[in-house]
Amino acid sequence: MTSVDPPRSKISRRGAVVAGLPVKKSTARDAMPVVLYRTPGYLARRFQQVCAAIISESLAAEGLSQLQWAVLVSIDNYPGIDQRRLAEALGIVAVNVGQIIDELEAKGVVERRLNGADRRVRELFLTARGTKLRKRLQPNNRLTNARILAPLSPDERKTLIDLLVRVIEGNANYALPGAGRRKRGSRQSPERPEKERLR
Repeated sequence: MTSVDPPRSKISRRGAVVAGLPVKKSTARDAMPVVLYRTPGYLARRFQQVCAAIISESLAAEGLSQLQWAVLVSIDNYPGIDQRRLAEALGIVAVNVGQIIDELEAKGVVERRLNGADRRVRELFLTARGTKLRKRLQPNNRLTNARILAPLSPDERKTLIDLLVRVIEGNANYALPGAGRRKRGSRQSPERPEKERLR
């Protein structure tokens, strides 16, 4: 069974405790470990950093952000999706999706159309220019995602994706925009039962 703690030789530059291990003051030769903790929250954040950096780098020449690309792909896969459903599917606040749609409209790659049954709803579609952009960038996007998982074998890549999907689907109530963020000025009362606080 492997240890969940970082190697004892890897210590904090400030002589702090790393993963519960007391450490001495560091010298110039000491290096901080790339991974400090083997916990899901910490690893998820670092994995997102890796994904965001590599994907943003691959889109920089096109002047697209990672979220703009995600919106573009989602609209292409689900033409006619409305802004609210798109926000829910991507786990993004609806206002932020609206801003991204505005930016993509300004680039001439996305358009809003009125829903015939409900004129308050705007359906989203790619323009001809947007469709060409998606087709042109898709091969590079596949290579970019493969680059993220390059340290793993093909079987490990599939297993990782399958496990991530299971964890996300198994915690679907928390996979929402803003979940876990405390509202400004609010305090969680210590008297409230744990079950009630988690609702």
